[in-house]
Amino acid sequence: MRTMLQQQSETRRIILFRGSGSEVWLSSNGTHRALPQLEVARWQRVTEHLTARLTETLGHAAVSLFSFEATPDQLAAGPIRYEVMEELGSNGEAPLKGNWGSLAELDATAFRDSNDLSALWRAVAQCNVNTHCCPFGKLGWFEDVRRWVREVIEPLGMRLVDRFRQLNASPAFSLIRFETEGPAVWFKAVGQPNLREYSVTLALARLLPRFLPRLIAARPEWNGWLALEADGTLLADQSGPAAWVAAAHALAELQIDSLGKSLHLLEAGARDLRPRTLADRIEPFFPLIAQLMQQQAKVPPKPLSRDELQKLSACVLAALTILEDADFPSALGSLDINPGNLVCTPTGSVFLDWAEAFVGHPFLTFQYFLEHFRRIFGETRVKETQLVASYCSPWLALVSDSAIRRALEAAPLAAVFAYATRDEPWTDPRKLNQPRIAGYLRSLTRRMDCEARTLARRNMPCPSL
Repeated sequence: MRTMLQQQSETRRIILFRGSGSEVWLSSNGTHRALPQLEVARWQRVTEHLTARLTETLGHAAVSLFSFEATPDQLAAGPIRYEVMEELGSNGEAPLKGNWGSLAELDATAFRDSNDLSALWRAVAQCNVNTHCCPFGKLGWFEDVRRWVREVIEPLGMRLVDRFRQLNASPAFSLIRFETEGPAVWFKAVGQPNLREYSVTLALARLLPRFLPRLIAARPEWNGWLALEADGTLLADQSGPAAWVAAAHALAELQIDSLGKSLHLLEAGARDLRPRTLADRIEPFFPLIAQLMQQQAKVPPKPLSRDELQKLSACVLAALTILEDADFPSALGSLDINPGNLVCTPTGSVFLDWAEAFVGHPFLTFQYFLEHFRRIFGETRVKETQLVASYCSPWLALVSDSAIRRALEAAPLAAVFAYATRDEPWTDPRKLNQPRIAGYLRSLTRRMDCEARTLARRNMPCPSL
């Protein structure tokens, strides 16, 4: 039986290259050699943790390129996770014994585990695949990025220092914090399925610069951009509700400033979650969910019947109709408005990470924000009332108090439906065959049913459930 510590962590085998990939770091154990291993806590950022641990235990500064999972030769064993990395320099003698081995001299007999050699050659092959869509999976990519960052910031009177933090890594994605002699800068690049974040971020930096970090430069061939670090503290690091109340007010101001810019945002790649668009998804969505309910293998929870789903679909339409008729203009929104994506600054709030940007009813975003608030502070009526009032107060200059009340009542149900139908997987039959995804959609539908029953108790235009 695995210990509690083992259940909370996972082992990564490290493939650390240097010299344009001609050498790899190997640990020694008698006559055989092995790839070094590091434990990673499941709740930590894997890339950031590994680069820090590698410096600490092996004495090497490095960046991560990508990871992959390999099936071992012994079928009874579980999969092995490999992390492919590139050395940037050594800071002295390594605490763990080992040395550099030439790839040209390695064969299966040199390794304690033959799986490591096949994984090593797989890593070499992938590093040599230099495609336009995967610029960060090849050796040398980090120096290309650092050189570009240096060229961009030096005309601004800024100079890089050696310290940096790599927060995530894959051939198409990158997120790195570079320190300078002044304020830090962030480099971010995206690929599929979040490619839209590049064009949306550039559009928002142009249209709503007050609410985003200052954009310094963009690199289209990488789908990447460089921005100044916002001067403040993440909302996630704030201990009390006061910062959340201020952030809710800033969210409303951001959305009000976005009014009239919907077409620009949609053209840039923001999702279309306007009430009429969502209403068009009701008919294909609920018959699909009826099939998924019939496929449910475990009870409880009890599957919703076709009759229950038909009534629920009518409730969703009623909620969307309320939002459509409430005289609210379409505004910028985010499906990922969480406290880790919001910086509290001395002058207001700065919003990060627009991969889940959409155009739709503004109160959908506030509903997601409110859910995060409840998870941290609980459903405390006094604190929640302050949060709601802070968010709603800027809207009173544009819409009536009664329209705000109706929108607040209808938004919880509409927000769950919008989240469930925002994108794949519900339109992809291959993904629907995966039990985890099918179960997730059933769970979201049960949450809709719960919200619909709340609407019905308030005498809203919703069929009795």
